[in-house]
Amino acid sequence: MTSSSSSKSIWVIVVVIAVMLAVPVAGIIAAIAIPNLLTAMQRSKQKRTMADMRSIATAVEAYAVDHNTYPPAGSSMDDVESLVTPTYIREMPKVDGWNQPFRYHCLAPEEQRCVDYAFQSAGKDGVFEYLPYDLEPEATTRFECDIVYAGGQFVWYPEGAQR
Repeated sequence: MTSSSSSKSIWVIVVVIAVMLAVPVAGIIAAIAIPNLLTAMQRSKQKRTMADMRSIATAVEAYAVDHNTYPPAGSSMDDVESLVTPTYIREMPKVDGWNQPFRYHCLAPEEQRCVDYAFQSAGKDGVFEYLPYDLEPEATTRFECDIVYAGGQFVWYPEGAQR
C-alpha cells in the first residue's frame, strides 16, 4: 500500500466516524428543537387570537358608545362585522389563530338592549367547551381550551406553560 492510498484510507475512516457521530447528534438536536418549535407555533396562534379578540372588543365598545347598546342578541360574527366595519375597525378578524370562527354572545339582554358581550375562540381543538355566561376569570394551561373575552377582560385565557 502506498502512502497516498493509506492517507486516503485514513481520511475515509475519519469521514465515516464523523458522519457516525454527527447523525446521532443531529437527531438529538432535532428531538429537542421540534417539540419546542411546535409549542412556539401554538403559542403564537394563542397570542394572535387574543390580540384579534381585543381588537374586535375595542370596535364593539366604540359601537356601544355611539349606540348605547352592544350588537344585539342572535348576532353572528358577520352581523357584528357589518355593524362595526369600517367605522370602528378597518377589517374585522372573524377566525382565530387555528382558522376556526369566533363566536359572539350578547350577555344579559335587557329591554331589547344588549348590556354586555363576549367573544369566544374554541382553541386548538375547535370545540366550544363553555358558555361564557357564568365563567369566573380563570387561566388555562392547555392549547385545546377555549379563550373567552367578556365585558372588557379575558375570563378564560392561557397562562403559563401550555401543553
